[in-house]
Amino acid sequence: MEPQELKHARVIAGVSPAVLRRVFGFWVLFVASICGLVSVAPNLSLFFVSMTGAVLLLFTVLIFYQSRVSEGWPAVIHYHNRIGVVQEPMLRQFLMVDDSIVVGAEPHTLKPNKNAVAITIDDSQLSDDDKALLQQAIWPDEKRLIALSYFKKREDICAAIRHIVETKRTRSVTNAAG
Repeated sequence: MEPQELKHARVIAGVSPAVLRRVFGFWVLFVASICGLVSVAPNLSLFFVSMTGAVLLLFTVLIFYQSRVSEGWPAVIHYHNRIGVVQEPMLRQFLMVDDSIVVGAEPHTLKPNKNAVAITIDDSQLSDDDKALLQQAIWPDEKRLIALSYFKKREDICAAIRHIVETKRTRSVTNAAG
């Protein structure tokens, strides 16, 4: 996905851009307070004060450069009627399926003890190419998309996915009846 697309996707699990902005804001406050304390501390050499400021500034630039403040680090997203699970985080690659073929979601545990979510798919609607693509996931499965649950309870992630699926089905039934 392109960064602009990722900005507009709904982050169901993972680190959202809002969380990253807060963390970065607290980091900037921390850097400012440390630089302030070091600059007013008695008997410190100018070299030490300037090196402390330079190192903190360098870390700040590196954090800002790597943090993807505007798009976050999502694990599960919903974008344009598709649910996606991260495949390659650095490259912003997601395995996406239409939310109409999602059957449900349930808490899952990856061995030895990683909390995850398994998104069940109606595999009767998948082609052989689609099934082969599912095997390229980080945790391959023929009938499910599996993603780690970061910073959220698995049950909340599953409830959000079920809400998307139920809303889609309700709209489909309403449109078919009307």
